[in-house]
Amino acid sequence: MTAKATKKPVANPAAAVPAILFALVLIGAGVVLGREALLNLGAIDGPEWVGPAATNLDGLTAQSWMLPGGIAAVVVGFILVLLAVKPRRRTHRALTEQDVWLRKGDVAAVARTATLDNAGVDSATAKAGNKKVTVAASTVTGTDTAALKSSIATSVDDALRPLAPAPKVRTRVRTTGQPS
Repeated sequence: MTAKATKKPVANPAAAVPAILFALVLIGAGVVLGREALLNLGAIDGPEWVGPAATNLDGLTAQSWMLPGGIAAVVVGFILVLLAVKPRRRTHRALTEQDVWLRKGDVAAVARTATLDNAGVDSATAKAGNKKVTVAASTVTGTDTAALKSSIATSVDDALRPLAPAPKVRTRVRTTGQPS
């Protein structure tokens, strides 16, 4: 029996926020219309809201603001359609094993740990992008920085080999202070 591949982890759709705002507007309209229905059934007392609003709108003629307002509504609608079909950005990196994923921060943590495992490294930082990982290591005076840089690149490459595809590794080594 073969395992079914799960979907790739991706960010929330760009249309999520406008969709939530639109849903809140619809809920508000539902509350107002529900209140009007309860008024007509005699379940509650109070003034009508929808009837007087519709009466005030009846008989309006074209105004100068309506054409720009209509154009703006069309532009907003077009933008919302584009947001709805926009592909979602990738949030995780795949490992060579099926259905195993790492976030960019996790990739950076793996690279930093691999850097700190090298003899002579005093401290290290790492940043991970979609295609490359940048590692910055600090060492004390007297350490062979060229050899250390090569050693760090090898250990980080080995640690990140399970990523599919493996990112390009950039390494910086700087000397900070005296040996203790």
